[in-house]
Amino acid sequence: MQTIKKYANRKLYHTNRKQYITLEGIATLIQAGEPVQVLDNETGEDITAAILTQVVLQARNSGDRLPTQVLTGLIRAGGDTLAGVSRSIWSTLSGASLIDLAIKQRLDHLLATGAIDADELARLEALLLHDQASAVVELPSQRDISRLHAQVDTLSAAIEHLLADRDTHTSRAQGD
Repeated sequence: MQTIKKYANRKLYHTNRKQYITLEGIATLIQAGEPVQVLDNETGEDITAAILTQVVLQARNSGDRLPTQVLTGLIRAGGDTLAGVSRSIWSTLSGASLIDLAIKQRLDHLLATGAIDADELARLEALLLHDQASAVVELPSQRDISRLHAQVDTLSAAIEHLLADRDTHTSRAQGD
């Protein structure tokens, strides 16, 4: 586990390497498959999710971003909606495979240290690891996403048209 402490001055310190680290450095650790935990130096609170959110936002800074309206809506909706989005993202990104990877690494370590034998390793893997065939997630293609965007635009236009018609009818009814 790569442990990083965040200080009050917003600096991040990699305790394993005994040096400061940037958000890009954390991204590199994650991309290399390293498990990372970020702790607030003053409180000891686990702030990994908040820091990883910053890493993702910074990494995506030059690419496509979520529209401001979507982000504003998520913030207004509050914690329950954000938790639902988080669960959805984890399932889409195959969060189970990340857990499986961590379990596999720990089991391999137990085998290497002699704490368990090969038969016990096989038994534990069968019990603890997900079936990889059922974990395959089909992500939408760019064409699918473009088609969905077009449908949303069409629906938005239809709603605007209906609202304008309603306002026109309301104005006429009030004028009579």
